[in-house]
Amino acid sequence: MIAALGLVLLLQASSDQGQQELSRHVEAGLKAKASGQLDIAVREFRRVAQLAPNLAAAHVNLGAVLLEKAEYANAVPSLKRALALDPTLSGAHSMLGSALLAMGFAAEAIPHLETGQARDLLGVALLESGRPREAVEHLEAAWAKRPDDPDLLYYLSHAYGQMAQQSGERLARTNSPRSHQIRAEGLAAAGKSVLAIQHFRTALAGRSGLRGVHYALGELYLLSGDYSNAEAQFRAEVQLVPGSAAAAYKLGSVLLLLGQVPEATRELQRADELQPGMPETLLELGKVMNSSQNFTDAVRYLKQLLESEPDSSLAEVAHFQLAHSYKKLGNTTESEIHLKRFQQLRAASK
Repeated sequence: MIAALGLVLLLQASSDQGQQELSRHVEAGLKAKASGQLDIAVREFRRVAQLAPNLAAAHVNLGAVLLEKAEYANAVPSLKRALALDPTLSGAHSMLGSALLAMGFAAEAIPHLETGQARDLLGVALLESGRPREAVEHLEAAWAKRPDDPDLLYYLSHAYGQMAQQSGERLARTNSPRSHQIRAEGLAAAGKSVLAIQHFRTALAGRSGLRGVHYALGELYLLSGDYSNAEAQFRAEVQLVPGSAAAAYKLGSVLLLLGQVPEATRELQRADELQPGMPETLLELGKVMNSSQNFTDAVRYLKQLLESEPDSSLAEVAHFQLAHSYKKLGNTTESEIHLKRFQQLRAASK
C-alpha cells in the first residue's frame, strides 16, 4: 500500500515538475512490478531515485521491490534513505524492520517494527533478541487474526518454550519443594522413575499439601505394577483435591485392579459426575459394570464412550467389552457386530 501510494505521489510530482522522463520511469516500474518483472522494476525505480533523490517515496518503492526480491542487503540503504527524508513513513519502518530481521539484525529491527506496528514480525524479533515474554504478547495478537498460520504457530511454540525454560531454570535455583517437583516431572518424563520418586517425596517433605505430587507418584507406582502404593498415592490426592475427576478416576481404576469393585465403582461414578463424558472413566465404568454383571449399565457407558471415541484404542477395548455385554444379555447379533468391529480396530492398529 505504501509503495503504491508513493508511486502515485511520484507521478504527481513528475507532472507538476514537467519531468517527462521521471514519469516514464515511474510508469515502466509500475508496469514491470505488476507483471512480476522485478529486475526491470528495480532498474526503473533505481532510475527514479536518481532523478528524484530527495523524494522519500522514490526510495521507499525501490526498497519495496528489492525486499520482494529478497535482496535485503540492497533494500536496507534505500529504506534508510527514505526514512532519513521522512521519518513518519510507517510502511518504510515495517519494511526496513523486515529486511533487518531477515538478515539477523533482530535488535536493530525492533524499533522499526514497533513504529510500523508489524506485530507478527515484532514478536519474532523480540523472541530472537531473548525477550520471549514480550514476544508472546505480539505473536498472540497476530495469531488471533491468523490462527492457522504455520509460521506464527512455530514462533509461538518457541516463545512458550523459552519462557518455560527461563522460569524452570529460575525455579531450579530456589531449591524449594516446587523445584524438586519440576525436576521430578522431568525425570519421570525421561523414564528415570526411581530418581523421580525421590524428588517427589522430597517435595512432599517440604510441603505436604502440594497438589499433583501424590497423583504423579501414583502414576509412577501404577506404571511399575505396584498397585498398593499407587492406591495410597491416588487416595491421598483425592483427599487433598476432592474435586479432581482425574484423581477419582485413577483411584477407581487402581481399586478395580486390586479387586475392590464396590469402592472402585463409587470412585469411577464420582469421577463421571465431576467431569461427565470423560472417555477413560466411561471405559472403566463399562468394565466394572460387566464384572458386576450389570450388563445394561455397561452397554450405556460403553456406547456413550463410542459417541466421542469411535476409532481410538479406547474404542477397541469398548467394542470388546460390548461384545461381552451383549452376549450376556442374549443379543448375539449385537455381540457379533461389536466383536467384528473390535477385530477390525485391532488389525488396523498393528
